[in-house]
Formats: sequence, structure tokens, C-alpha cells
Amino acid sequence: MLSGISAITIGQSHIDNKTECQDSAILDFNDKYVMGAVADGHGSKKHFRSARGSQFAVEAAKYSIYEYMNNNYEKFVDAYNKDKKYLIDRIIKMLITKWHEKIKEDINNEPITQEEIDKYLDGNFNEDKTPSIYGTTLLVGVMSEECNFGFLIGDGSFVVIDKHGKAYIPIEDENSKANYTTSLSSSDSFNGFVTHFFDEMPFSIMVSTDGLVKSFGDDNDFLDYNQAIAMELDGLDTRDKRIEMEERLVRLFEQRSRDGSEDDISISIIFNSDVYESVKEALETRRKINKIDEQIGLSKKRIVTLDFRKKQIISERNINMENLKKVTIEKSKLKKHSEQLIERKRVLQEELKKIEQEQEDISKKKIELDSISKRYEEIEKIKSDEQDKNLADKKLEEENIQKKETEKRNLQDSLNN
Repeated sequence: MLSGISAITIGQSHIDNKTECQDSAILDFNDKYVMGAVADGHGSKKHFRSARGSQFAVEAAKYSIYEYMNNNYEKFVDAYNKDKKYLIDRIIKMLITKWHEKIKEDINNEPITQEEIDKYLDGNFNEDKTPSIYGTTLLVGVMSEECNFGFLIGDGSFVVIDKHGKAYIPIEDENSKANYTTSLSSSDSFNGFVTHFFDEMPFSIMVSTDGLVKSFGDDNDFLDYNQAIAMELDGLDTRDKRIEMEERLVRLFEQRSRDGSEDDISISIIFNSDVYESVKEALETRRKINKIDEQIGLSKKRIVTLDFRKKQIISERNINMENLKKVTIEKSKLKKHSEQLIERKRVLQEELKKIEQEQEDISKKKIELDSISKRYEEIEKIKSDEQDKNLADKKLEEENIQKKETEKRNLQDSLNN
């Protein structure tokens, strides 16, 4: 049985900035085919009606596929087998036309106001650029017993889970890698579409807006996540179960948006529940293989880390050896210098002993000289005292002579008289 689920989650940045969700998703399934589509309106202010544009896009896709496949399914299958590319191109052209019709209808019902022109277009409005105001991407997947195909324009992800449980991305917009988004609003939008055809019905086609894939670090993690979702597609045979699963996806995407891209996240999943059991076994096996690959990858990373550490250790050891050599050489130099200092110390100590001996001899000589000097000073004092006494005695004798001469003179005078 062919079935489908879809989920739309407003991005965390839109919640924070109080802006509307610009994603849309749609499903259409019956006893002949199932289709799923998502669209992501452009975020800049000049695309101020892109939320409506994304809704018009998924509705136009549903309408165009219905017109071709539901009205005369057998005729569609016959035309598909003859020239599938031509047929799907006609569907794409119809949906482009339908999208523009919906825009015209929206303009008629709610004309663009001068306030919008001033606020979002800086007062510069060109009617030829009206579709740009509704600019959006679009991704579509279709599954049926005889015809399985998909197409897209713009960024987002087109993930396929085949009957062997393998997840892969068969088509993508190459411009998105150059940070350029191809748009349904382009005047040459038809040539911007990328199409893929399946040789056999896959288990599931999962189309999602770019907010989901951008919340992952790499494609492998993203594909693992899609495989994990595929594991949960069992038993969705009632509307209530499908709604419950959709609500669960919304909660999961809310967390992914908060922790990752902060963008709106939408997904439409179409799948063949009849082959779930065989695919589930393959998915579980692939999951185990992925787990082993992950463990191998971690081991390889660990080996790389250990090899790098080994090189570091070798480098550090080499540096340490060089440093050890330098230290040994320096140690040898210091030892030699120490020996030289010891020898110098010994020589200095011997010189010091000589100096101390000389000082001791000088001290003894000084004491001896001091003693002789004192003795000489004493002799000098005695001689000085002697000289003073001699001078005194001489003076007395001279005085006595004068007295005698005076007495003599007096006596002679007396004789003469």
C-alpha cells in the first residue's frame, strides 16, 4: 500500500524574530499513486509573500500531477513509457503556469499596497518582478507501480530509500553549493528544474527543505537520520497513526532547528508499506554496518590521533635528547669550570696563607720596631734631660764667672785707688 506523511516546523530564528513560517508541504495519495512535495519561500524581505508562494507551489505541483495521472492513469503510463522526460516536462510546465495563475489570483484578491512597496521594496516596484515577491523552491516525489520519478528546483534534499534499505540523494540543485538558490520565480525557471526517473519503485522518497540538511554536519549523518525515520514508517495504516507520526516529526524538527540551522524545516515522505518488513531488515543491517563503520571511523581517527601523538612523542624525545646532550655538554663545561675554580681557590688559599704569614711577620716586626722606637724615645728623653741639665750648669758657671770677674775688677780698682 502506498502512503505518506508530512510535517512542517517553524524555525527557531522565525520564532525569535516573530516572522512567519515560509515552508509548505503537501501529500496526495490514492489507489494509483502517491505524491509528496515541499517548498521553501525565500527569506529576504523583497520576497515578502514567499510563504504564500511556497503554498501555491506545492498546490500547483499536486494539481498538475493529478491532472496528468489521475484522470487517465493508463494513458499516462503509456506516455511515460514512450517518453518519460517529455511527459514530466509537460507536468513541470503546467505547474509553473498554475503557480503564476495562483499569484495573479492572489494579487487580484489582495493587491500589493504602497505600504508594502515602501516597506519591503524600498519604494521601487516593477510589475514584471511580481513573481519574485512570491519566490520559492520546490521539491516533488511521485511513486506508483509503473511510474516513479521526482523533480526539484532550488535547494533542499531529495532522499531515496531503495528496497535494499540504502539511502542516497539522486538529484540536487548544483547552484545551492555556490550559495545561490534557483527559484521558481525566475523567468527561466523551467530550465532550472532537475528531474530523476527510477527504474523500479523505491521503498520511500523523502523530500525536505534545506533547514533539515543544514542542521547536520555532513551528508552521512543526514542520510543516517533519514534511514532512522524510515525505520519508523511501519503500521501507519490509519489517519490517526499518521497524524501521531507527523506530530512526532514536528517535535524532532523543533529540536533540530533549535540546535542546528534555526530555519524552518518541512518534509514530505511517501513510501510503500507493503515492502516495509524486508526493507526494515535491510535498514537494521545497514544501521549495524553504519554503526560498525562509525566505530571503525572512530578507531581510525584514534589511530590518526595516536600516530600524531607518536610523532609528537618522537619529536619531543628528539628535542629532549638534544637538550640532554646540551645539558651534558653544559654540565661537563660546568664541571671543568668548577675544577678550575677549585684550583683557583687552592692557589688563592695558598696566597692567602702567605699573606697571613706576611701579615703575622709584619705584626711581629711592628711590635719589635715599636719596642725599639720606645727605647729610643726613652734614650732621647734621657739625653734631652741631660742636655737641659748641662745647659743649666753651663749657665750657672757662666753666671759665676761673671760674678768672679766683677769681683776681680772691683779688687783691682781697689788696689789702684
